[in-house]
Amino acid sequence: MLDDLIRHPILTARFIARRIRQIPAMGLPKLWRREEEDDFDQKYGVETSGVVQIVPTKSPNFSHGNRYSASSETMIRWCIENCETPHSETSFVDVGSGKGRVLIIAAMYPFKRIIGVEYSPELVRTCNDNLRKLGISNKCEVVSADAADYQFPDGNLLVFLYNPFDATILNRVIRNLADTRGRTQIAQLGPGHDVIKKSGLARVICSGEGPTLYEVLKSGCTTN
Repeated sequence: MLDDLIRHPILTARFIARRIRQIPAMGLPKLWRREEEDDFDQKYGVETSGVVQIVPTKSPNFSHGNRYSASSETMIRWCIENCETPHSETSFVDVGSGKGRVLIIAAMYPFKRIIGVEYSPELVRTCNDNLRKLGISNKCEVVSADAADYQFPDGNLLVFLYNPFDATILNRVIRNLADTRGRTQIAQLGPGHDVIKKSGLARVICSGEGPTLYEVLKSGCTTN
């Protein structure tokens, strides 16, 4: 985290101000955090690990974003393999795609389209570098955009979320997904399940040890 603080002083000030406001709900911040180690990067010859506390971006929604942290390969595969629509008829969208680990795994399946949405240009560059190393840039589209404003494609969707932002943006994303045409599933990993359930716009399909798959109800339909 200290490297992030030094490289991005303005964002650091904004990050600290946001974290101070969150103390009543989240407690005092931990500046040093032991990173979880796995063998993904060594296995595939890429750089997707590590925690990025200060995500560099000019987005006005910076204060709603969370740090970057990579998902485990096992959980990513669980979400993909429990998708209830054929991969070949489904577009996979990783919202908050970061360094691209989820996209790398998704590219091993025959999805109709694979899209990463990331609001940090720095993380987009790292992601594209990783995709080029593996020769899969032609299989993935990486969009530098704010998730709150991103227009999801119509058709069947599997949308992967690993705690990329707070409830404010998550609610906007869910509403946007409810307006798309086609069957939409959300693979949610980490915090945010309460927000999805309270929205009244999704129902649980199945749950694993960590992630849960939801189906988004289209506009005009809500759960009881």
